[in-house]
Amino acid sequence: MNNLDRQREEQKIDTSSSSNLTSNYIVRLGLSADPDLRHRNLGTDLTEHPHSSDILAEINSGKLLIVDSRRRNGLILIKRFHAEFAGPGAAVGGAFDVDSQQAIPVGDFCLVCPHSPEEIQKAFGIRRQWVRLMEQLTAKPIALERAQMVLTQFEQYLDSETVALIPDEALALLVGVFPQTIWVARHIDK
Repeated sequence: MNNLDRQREEQKIDTSSSSNLTSNYIVRLGLSADPDLRHRNLGTDLTEHPHSSDILAEINSGKLLIVDSRRRNGLILIKRFHAEFAGPGAAVGGAFDVDSQQAIPVGDFCLVCPHSPEEIQKAFGIRRQWVRLMEQLTAKPIALERAQMVLTQFEQYLDSETVALIPDEALALLVGVFPQTIWVARHIDK
């Protein structure tokens, strides 16, 4: 492994979904190479994600990071009155997310540092695309339709097991509905 590869590995922030589904939302979090930060459980309530603060600290540090484009993953950023989703390849941090109050990793989550201005520009464009997708979902006037649309989009992009682990509150903030509406949308055809 050459020095450049070693530096890139050290700059990664990696999380992987756990196969243990005893909790509604379990994520293993490993920042850098610190093994003590792995295998931590997250709760289902938005106020009970103790290790999303580690990710949030990285985002709020002023560094611009990118959601790894080689994985099925993303980051739900909880803001004061809404949430935003940053999918693979999207820029996070920097001036974009200084108002983020919480960060919820989704899927096989990993953040990487950009290495060129071109990579940064591309990441900005991808973040804009994810914002536009959520904007299209919120254009539906009926709340239940918005809830169903966000669930459908996430299930197409991720898988239904991963989507089932995302808190209703986070999905509700993405499309401007009550958490109960997401719950109803999840259980309509069951």
